[in-house]
Amino acid sequence: MKKRIPIGLILLVLAFFGLTQAAPAQDKYPSKPVEIIVSWAAGGATDVIFRAVATVFPRYANNQQMIVKNIPGGGAAIGYTEAMKAKGDGYTTVAVATPMITKIHMSNVKFSATTFAPVIQISDNACYLMVHKDSPYKDLRDYIADAKKRPGQINMGNAGAGGGYHMASLAFQNFVGIKLNHIPFEGGGPSITALMGKHVDSIIVSAPEGVPQALAGNLKLLGVFGDERLEKFKEVPTAKELGIAFNIGMWRGVAVPKDTPAAIQAQLHDILKKCMGDADFKKKCEELSVQLMYRGPKDFEKFILAEDARYRDLIIREKLGERYK
Repeated sequence: MKKRIPIGLILLVLAFFGLTQAAPAQDKYPSKPVEIIVSWAAGGATDVIFRAVATVFPRYANNQQMIVKNIPGGGAAIGYTEAMKAKGDGYTTVAVATPMITKIHMSNVKFSATTFAPVIQISDNACYLMVHKDSPYKDLRDYIADAKKRPGQINMGNAGAGGGYHMASLAFQNFVGIKLNHIPFEGGGPSITALMGKHVDSIIVSAPEGVPQALAGNLKLLGVFGDERLEKFKEVPTAKELGIAFNIGMWRGVAVPKDTPAAIQAQLHDILKKCMGDADFKKKCEELSVQLMYRGPKDFEKFILAEDARYRDLIIREKLGERYK
């Protein structure tokens, strides 16, 4: 006579297998919104780029949102210091950019080029010098000539003392032999606002900062510090074309706390790479003159270390900042 298996036991077994089958789906990354810390104020280049990423992020991330969290102040030191406290679970990421590296060597900070694990590089943009539409300067040559006549009297806004744009401005003035009056703000966005209001005479930034205002005719570019003219501003010459062999740019990407599991880092990388290839995202970058540049984790790490050495040597050679005094 066959023994009958109690129905309750069968249901229990089925429930068990059902739960074990459902578990991987529940653990799929991401299963909640992903935060990215941007160490500058809203409206700056890094902020604008990652807000553009955030608009397409849910398409490739299980419909989960990317939340941009601005933590400006201290030339980006406050935001990166806060990111160091984050749990390595893939749900707190941090925007890394040129100003992080320059800040490391300009000031005594708690983070270094190896504090975070690089995930992906997204862009690399040439800097350019901007002035108000009412400025008398026609190009970089006029600007430099006037600066030589009036040492220290032309105001140059930047996105924070010791940051990337501050460094670009210092490198520029040293290269051409002028002296500017540097005015720090809590990010590229506020520096654009200051220039629009004529509170400063000039700024050095990179796309997308200042692009909408320049396209609207409120600001103008005097020269581009890259190898090629910008697509949206074909009339603006490069510094090299004007006889000034000075190049400098700003790169941006994403990193995570070092204890983030490798599998999560890989999934995040794949999501962000898909975002970079998204048609809507690429169209937005074209509108903002953002030059996309992809590097995966290993290549991005090598690139960051090379940039770290480059800016360390520049800062020591030029006797800038306070770290090496």
